[in-house]
Amino acid sequence: MIYQQFQQSPFQPRISGARAWLAMAISISLICLSLFLLPFVLLFGAIALGCVVLFSRFYVARQMSKFNREQAHRAQTQAREAASQETKFYRSTNVVRETHAKHYTGRTFEHQNDEG
Repeated sequence: MIYQQFQQSPFQPRISGARAWLAMAISISLICLSLFLLPFVLLFGAIALGCVVLFSRFYVARQMSKFNREQAHRAQTQAREAASQETKFYRSTNVVRETHAKHYTGRTFEHQNDEG
């Protein structure tokens, strides 16, 4: 059985004496220190999170204004190009038939009054 190896091994001796008192004092002092420092750690985390939020707000606002300026510039450029292409398009006298478009004839169905 698997459990036999655990039953045969002798139990480890318990810590006793000065070592036990020292281990207990160290563990209690660490617990008290962590409980004492917890509010300061939470306060530091809240301040850091607030700084990140403020920085990201300003950063995103700056990036959005930059993006909007670029979009406005692109729109002006495209409008100028479209205007120049329209004048070229209307000046040309060549008629080009699109060969890739099939001639499609649709069917029209009349509505009958007796149908719902």
